[in-house]
Amino acid sequence: MIQTISHHDLEHVYANAVNTIHSQMNFQDAVKQLEEAARAGHGKAAMFLAELYYQGFRVERDSLKAQYWQNMATMQA
Repeated sequence: MIQTISHHDLEHVYANAVNTIHSQMNFQDAVKQLEEAARAGHGKAAMFLAELYYQGFRVERDSLKAQYWQNMATMQA
């Protein structure tokens, strides 16, 4: 399970997700990767998700999800 992954590995998952967004514009897979990393304690992934949901950029705009991920990022800081 991803929660047993080291911070270094979480950083790798985060980087891959961001790269997937930038190079492939594949938001569905990237959001799944970001959610996994954020749930495992990666604050930057949670913050990235919050921004995606606040902006509604390639995901449905959802202020509740944005707030949830913002709170997760704050707790992980």
